[in-house]
Amino acid sequence: RRRGEFQRVFDAGRRAHGRYLTIIAAPAEGAASRIGIVASRKLGGAVVRNRAKRLIREVFRTENEPAVPSDLVVIPKAAVTTAKAATVASDYQSTLKRLGLSKP
Repeated sequence: RRRGEFQRVFDAGRRAHGRYLTIIAAPAEGAASRIGIVASRKLGGAVVRNRAKRLIREVFRTENEPAVPSDLVVIPKAAVTTAKAATVASDYQSTLKRLGLSKP
């Protein structure tokens, strides 16, 4: 929630790009995985940004957790505004796999 926590992930994390989102992952300082979402105004107005953030939070909550506790920063792309939840979820899982964080 704090700038320092986001900055640590940006500085020490590994980045992977998907069709609908970019994920930056760094090892978690705690025992659980956490997510932070950075939706800039390039994405759209407040309603569009909040919808994208709600969708990403729901995907994080319902999908399998990363295999290793990680702090994730997710940056949605403009295509996420028209995507279905299932396609965003599969993109999230494939992006985690590219980072080496998905469970086998």
